[in-house]
Amino acid sequence: MKIIVSIITVLLCTSPFLAQNILHTSHSSFTIKVDDEIITTNWLLDTSLVPDIFHAEIEKQAVVLFSDGEDSISYTVAQGDTIDFAIILNKVDTAYTQIIGVEPNATFSNEYIAKHQNKTFVEIPEISELVNIIMVLHKDAEKETNMFDTSTDYYKRVKKHFEPFRNHPIIDTIQHYISGLRYVEDNEAEMFSNEAYMYYYGLKMNACAYEFDADNHIVNMGTVKEFAKGWTPVDPMGSKDLIEDFAKESNFRAFYKSNKSYYDSLIVTYNQLNPIQKMQDWLDDKFKFGYGSYVIYFSPIISGAHSTQKFTEDNFSQTFMFICKAEYMDKYNAVQNELIQSRVVFTEIDHNYVNPISNNYIERINESFESREKWSPSEITNNYHNPYMVFNEYMTFAVYSLYIFDNYTDQQLEEFLPIMENQMTKGRGFIKFKEFNRELLHVYKDNPSITIDELYDHILSWSKNQ
Repeated sequence: MKIIVSIITVLLCTSPFLAQNILHTSHSSFTIKVDDEIITTNWLLDTSLVPDIFHAEIEKQAVVLFSDGEDSISYTVAQGDTIDFAIILNKVDTAYTQIIGVEPNATFSNEYIAKHQNKTFVEIPEISELVNIIMVLHKDAEKETNMFDTSTDYYKRVKKHFEPFRNHPIIDTIQHYISGLRYVEDNEAEMFSNEAYMYYYGLKMNACAYEFDADNHIVNMGTVKEFAKGWTPVDPMGSKDLIEDFAKESNFRAFYKSNKSYYDSLIVTYNQLNPIQKMQDWLDDKFKFGYGSYVIYFSPIISGAHSTQKFTEDNFSQTFMFICKAEYMDKYNAVQNELIQSRVVFTEIDHNYVNPISNNYIERINESFESREKWSPSEITNNYHNPYMVFNEYMTFAVYSLYIFDNYTDQQLEEFLPIMENQMTKGRGFIKFKEFNRELLHVYKDNPSITIDELYDHILSWSKNQ
């Protein structure tokens, strides 16, 4: 009996999951900080991965903290370190988790900074367009109007050219990960699952880090390794060899070249409808900080599924946005077209301003937006897993109203507000956006010199009392 006890003691002592390496929780979503900087507010526990790995970007050494909003666990991690711990969900499921200290994901050379500092770039990159074309060959692409725009003549050209290659193995990979199509009543449309969306974002974003080399091989350019790092359990560009083979078999590069004039025309239209410098100047002035460069990537195939990411190294920051094309709509006048199209990129840009401020108010946001049913009860908002993410959607759109107030006439503002408010409440499921937006705008109109912190203080107090 003594021998058995001794063996058990040895096993417990050598296990990486001692009591101090276990965190109990009732939450499926975690916030991760590295040296007090929030890396993500939406780390979803995945018990199917053993282990589920978080790669902490570290120069030399840093404190990495996982928090569910109530409890937390933290470790000091150096580059090359591997830390194992377990998160037990609802006393039943165990998420075996690992932290690995790695070098930074983005590295900006002096030459790169000199080329991009204080400049904005709008592009339709070749590898990006390649993966968007591959994804739109999904058998259900025409049913999913939020992810894909299949209404254009360009899509018809894509379908005609690439139809013979739908049996390529990369299409099987796409249909494996992009699945779960179902009718979403709140959106009155068919949509893929949340997991499918994260893969979709991961592939189209990470593809922008790659280009063709002189031998037509797909290679990482080295500045950013993964644009969507941490968004998906695996990097979708791990299928790079299959993607490259598809490009070769389908003669993609010839197709891309033949449509280059069309892509260029879309970029011209985009710049006409989006006064990005004016937006950036206004945001810099209001928030009292800014970013060194903006890069906007889009595809004619992208519809309503947008995302943004930013990277900072030393004194240089760059924001990347992955959005849809801009286009004139005949039923609106010139100013309304500008406001409708500018809203798309503005609400991606200002996430990079709103989110850092929200980081200072997480406890109050959790209190004010605790009741999901009050703010975002619909299925189409399920990707916004916690109060922080829901609040930031409200705030980024509401800040756009303040921008319009400062830069357009009262009549133009009043004509546009119902368009945006209807989209947010009925189209996106954020049911109290109109009241939230009008309250923030009312306070701002009374005092346009009010600080961002004062706006936060007011709107969070107002939200808590709803």
